[in-house]
Amino acid sequence: MTTTVIARRRRSAVRTEIASRFRRFRPIGLVAALCLPGGAFAQENDGGWHYSFTPYLWGAGINGNVATVPGVPETNFDASFSDILDNLDFGAMTVFRARKDNFGLFGDLLYIKISAGQGTAGSEYGEAQADVRNTILTLGGDYVISSNSKTVIRLAGGLRYWDVKTDLGLTAGTSPAVSGSGSDQWLDAIVGVTWRSDLGPKTYLTGWAMVGGGGSDHTADLFAGLGYRFNDRTSLVGGYRYIDVDRRSGDFVYDVEQQGAMLGVAFAF
Repeated sequence: MTTTVIARRRRSAVRTEIASRFRRFRPIGLVAALCLPGGAFAQENDGGWHYSFTPYLWGAGINGNVATVPGVPETNFDASFSDILDNLDFGAMTVFRARKDNFGLFGDLLYIKISAGQGTAGSEYGEAQADVRNTILTLGGDYVISSNSKTVIRLAGGLRYWDVKTDLGLTAGTSPAVSGSGSDQWLDAIVGVTWRSDLGPKTYLTGWAMVGGGGSDHTADLFAGLGYRFNDRTSLVGGYRYIDVDRRSGDFVYDVEQQGAMLGVAFAF
């Protein structure tokens, strides 16, 4: 057997061994590929910081119970978005996010000042009128716990600060008219998940689910929406948001639900 033939057989044996090893490890390579980030997440996983700023409108109705000071009974309100829009004095809402690789920071600020006259406090009084000023500031962080080429799921947590001021007045019924003002501030810890899933080159699903408490007996914040990317820096996002909180401190009561359609424009930079 010549030296050339021996060398060819050795090279063939080496190639066969390499191919055999590759076949054994190919399933592991497939799993790794499925775990690698891609799509929209890949843009946020390039080692740099990415920011977004989203002003939004929230067409929320409000229902629940409020109370202020001794002598003014707890009052129930059930106002639709159209009722609130007719009596809206001022509202400002925005979300800010900063992300780097798997880690992110977020902030959500909501301020609303409304007047509502659809309340009831039992047969002893006539109509109830309330002026509510509500500030909600949420700050937190998140971390990617699952991702693939289309979907990213993040574990999120943070703190939510509430500042609620209520002026409540009840017209006379069988009892004389009464009025009172009350305010309260508290802090809740919140935890939950956020997600985003690409449906196509320009459309995606997004949302979050948060629960918590601390200063309040409980609070919940749920959102599910659909986004449309005009370009790499601008998206339109619409969906439905629900916030529930139950705060009772002495004579002050703020046990309400706010829910309705939300529409915003996200600017990335």
